Amino acid sequence: MTADAQCTWFAAQTLSGKEALATSHLDRQGFKTACPQLWRTVRHARKTRRVLRPIFPGYVFVSVDMQRMRWRAIDSTIGVAKLVRFGDRPAALPSGMVENFIAQTSDDGGIEFEERLAVGDNIRVMSGAFEDWVGEIVSMPDSDRVKVLIGMMTRHVEVTLPKQQLVRAG
Repeated sequence: MTADAQCTWFAAQTLSGKEALATSHLDRQGFKTACPQLWRTVRHARKTRRVLRPIFPGYVFVSVDMQRMRWRAIDSTIGVAKLVRFGDRPAALPSGMVENFIAQTSDDGGIEFEERLAVGDNIRVMSGAFEDWVGEIVSMPDSDRVKVLIGMMTRHVEVTLPKQQLVRAG
């Protein structure tokens, strides 16, 4: 089933860690789905690897034509806990939101944000050893790497990080 002008995007809550399972079963039923993901660096047993992790853990997006499709079947799909609702009706997502995520998805399945970073910007580290740390850009020595000043305990430390690990902090 293709999403056309009459289809609307909704959020489906999934069972813990079952986003891929829910997406697979919803796709088999003819629903168009989206599960935006980011690349994260994970360390386990002295090994570091990059893995795709959902931006919204516990949720997938489902495109439904409310007039033609049996949307109640979503609740009984393997991996899905329930469709997010307001009362008896599913809660529609803002128009264009999911389409923007889909448009920013690269060939490898991860979302690529095109951040235009500059010296002096406050940033948040999205993956790696300094994940979820906030800092300030000090310099940009080349096109792929950025020097960031990160506050650690009582002093600031200058760290060089790959640009793709950073997003502008609000």
